[in-house]
Amino acid sequence: MLIHADITFIKNSSEDGFGFACMKAAYLFGITGRMDYNHQVKIEAEGHHDKMQEFISWIKENIKDSDILQYNSSNNYSGKFKEFDIYRHSV
Repeated sequence: MLIHADITFIKNSSEDGFGFACMKAAYLFGITGRMDYNHQVKIEAEGHHDKMQEFISWIKENIKDSDILQYNSSNNYSGKFKEFDIYRHSV
């Protein structure tokens, strides 16, 4: 089943390569969407339920400087994303 997920967490460092590693993981798991990358990271993602769970697990294992991750999913798959993009705010 294809699902839509909103993932949010706080990341203390934006200079550690996490954004690109996350994008690489998204492609590995077949996840499309967008990461809005600042101190607070917001990911809007879409993909198969099982692969989304793997993606979420990957994020939890790799954020390292955050203990809190919020994750909401729904069956409102839009198909609007064709790839996984990163938008990084300037500091």
